[in-house]
Amino acid sequence: MSASLAFGILLVLTGLAGLAFGTYALLRGGRGQQGKIGPIPERGVHLIAGARMFLVGILCLGAGIYLLVS
Repeated sequence: MSASLAFGILLVLTGLAGLAFGTYALLRGGRGQQGKIGPIPERGVHLIAGARMFLVGILCLGAGIYLLVS
C-alpha cells in the first residue's frame, strides 16, 4: 500500500467524522443550556465550532478524495 493511498483513506475518514460532528454541533449543540462563555452564549459557541468542524471536514474529504483518485 502506498503512502498516498493510506493518507487518502485517513483523510476521507477524518473528513467524514468532521462532517458528522460539525452537523451535530450545528443542529443540536448548545440547545437548552443557559450559561454564557464571556460575551457569547453557549449556543453561539456551538455554532462557531460546528461551522469550523464542518468546513475542515469538507476540506479533509476533498483532499482525501483527491489523493485516492490521483
